[in-house]
Amino acid sequence: MRKWLPLKRLQQVYFKVFIAFILGLIALIQFFACYGYYNYECIPRSEIEKHIYLHANPNLVKRANPDCRYEDIYQKYYPDDWEINGHVDGFLPHGIANGSFIPKDCNPLISVAILVTYRKRQKQLDIFIPYIHNFLRKQNIHYKIYVIEQQDDKPFNKGLLYNAGARRALEERFPCLILHDVDLLPVNAANIYACLRLPRHMSASIDKFRLNLPYESLTGGVLAIRADHFRQIDGFSNRFQGWGGEDDDLALRLRHAALDILRLPPEMSRYRMLVHRQERKNAARHRLLETGPEPRDGFRAPDHPAPLAPVTHTRLYALIRVRT
Repeated sequence: MRKWLPLKRLQQVYFKVFIAFILGLIALIQFFACYGYYNYECIPRSEIEKHIYLHANPNLVKRANPDCRYEDIYQKYYPDDWEINGHVDGFLPHGIANGSFIPKDCNPLISVAILVTYRKRQKQLDIFIPYIHNFLRKQNIHYKIYVIEQQDDKPFNKGLLYNAGARRALEERFPCLILHDVDLLPVNAANIYACLRLPRHMSASIDKFRLNLPYESLTGGVLAIRADHFRQIDGFSNRFQGWGGEDDDLALRLRHAALDILRLPPEMSRYRMLVHRQERKNAARHRLLETGPEPRDGFRAPDHPAPLAPVTHTRLYALIRVRT
């Protein structure tokens, strides 16, 4: 009888390990199933035309061409086939000047300013710029890319940088602003880069989050907002130094202004995130969010770095350097 005792004990150990593994697997599946939203509330493709904000920059000179059409972009089903190397290697800047592109065969009905906040991420910028140019030139929109660089070593202040970039873009009369992280790349060609009649959270399905929307009020990543709405909510807070909080504060500003956040279907809102080192977290972000938006803290704040930050134009983007 004793010779079977070690075998029975071994079987009991294996059984307990197997049960623990199954319970752990069930808990993991439940966690991923409950975390975030895959089928979030969104505008169906059939209704996008009613929501899209068709406004061109009034500085554009209209030519004897037909108006550009956009239904073929957002109504067509595309695979996620935008591989990074294929759209960065061998990039040619045809039609791009001072970071801006205007389609030559039709008159654009959409003008957008792409605002990209940035500091010490040259490798990511070198991928993002050619990739996004290749992506956007196929959409027959008028766009201009602004890179807003923080030049000091103070904690990163994304909100203040967006405010500085918006100041320049609004001075140049762009009716739509797209606030864009430098580490996010769109992967579906149906993702039209345009504002809607209400603020639009564009990056609802990021690969890092398993293509789930982490929470419903999220505005971070890529957000399209009309210029008049940006002015209405007074832009971003300038108080959030370090990583996190400025986008949640923006969501509060939108809610206080009764501006709902819209999204397009998940398959149109997919992004790939480039690997990067995260900025130092803002330890005060929760306290700042609890106090809520403050008067005179935002786009029109008196302590803004400059009424209009200087800009240097390269062929591929307009560079705005800001000291916080």
